[in-house]
Amino acid sequence: MAEAPPRDKQPSWIRTRVQHLYLHRDSGRYYVRAFRQGKEIWKSLKTTSAEVARAQAPKVLQKIGRVRILSDSLLKGKPTVGQAADLYRAKVETDVEIKDSSKKYRYETIEALFRSWPGLRESRLSSVTVAQCREWAEGFLKAKRATGHNWKGEAKRTMSASRFNNTVDTLRHIFGIGIEHGIILSNPADSIGKVTPKQKPIRIRNRESFTALISEIRNAKGAVSHCSADLVEFLAYSGCCIDESRWVKWPDIDRSRRQIFVSGHEHTGTKRGDGRWIPIIPPMERLLDDLRANPTPRSAKRRQGGYVLAVRECQKAIDRACQRLNISRFSHHDLRHLFATRAIESGVDIPTVSRWLGHRDGGSLAMRTYGHLRDEHSQMMASKVTF
Repeated sequence: MAEAPPRDKQPSWIRTRVQHLYLHRDSGRYYVRAFRQGKEIWKSLKTTSAEVARAQAPKVLQKIGRVRILSDSLLKGKPTVGQAADLYRAKVETDVEIKDSSKKYRYETIEALFRSWPGLRESRLSSVTVAQCREWAEGFLKAKRATGHNWKGEAKRTMSASRFNNTVDTLRHIFGIGIEHGIILSNPADSIGKVTPKQKPIRIRNRESFTALISEIRNAKGAVSHCSADLVEFLAYSGCCIDESRWVKWPDIDRSRRQIFVSGHEHTGTKRGDGRWIPIIPPMERLLDDLRANPTPRSAKRRQGGYVLAVRECQKAIDRACQRLNISRFSHHDLRHLFATRAIESGVDIPTVSRWLGHRDGGSLAMRTYGHLRDEHSQMMASKVTF
């Protein structure tokens, strides 16, 4: 849980008549103030309505108090894996630093764990062995799981690496609860190794095919064909994730600085946390000029909200265009790769591209993904050196 800011940076809080409920003077939103294990906790109710805040406050306080109740019950009798899992889930639920989508994913891994390991929930924490964990992991990794594009008609032969690794992490966290409470001394799930995800091929369009794709989508004569082409171009010229592009508004665009501020959803932010500034490259500048000059056809709801783009996704439009042009299918995320590739090929250094993409690792991920492009560019430049 997030701790309260230092006293000298404390925002202006207005105490309400409801116990533990406060109003933030600057934002107008309501917060619950509580204490857990001696730490002060501020939990946003994400509302400016006093009536809604009064109704939600008791439920939030109950969730915060539930962690203490579950923690106390774990020390009584013979604690089970299920009890530790309930406490872990409650901690995730009240953690303000974890986004709602990430919480949902963690809940799914808890359910998958108990579905794939019959009897685990009722097992005592101290009775689960290393051999049992390894045996479960071997079987779980081989479990079939339908996923991916057209998943209803396809099924992978084995569990995806990311799903397997995250479920193993959940198992480790659950046993970690037992270690924290002095119930067990070591984590039996630590013996399970991680699976290295397969590197996905990066599908990059050349200049000619990308231009043809945009033209095909824009001239498809569908209700949102024009708007779908705008989204494809915006993703390719910005490097945004699809979920980031949905929330970009006109006030986020600073034409004088030639930058766009990407902040993500108003409540959950971007996938990687804080917002970031990205440059307005010449093609993006032309796109923005066109969107300003020709606002129709546009969604009235999106227009009233001040959003730059009229549609939230365009995968079906991309699929149809690829089929008509007889080129390989690609996704929204491939347009992000296209932006990074074009930037690096144009001479932009990888750490800078990494910051534009919103990476927080100083360029390590971008180096692994796009490092070969830097090498190719270096070799091309070396070929021009003469004596």
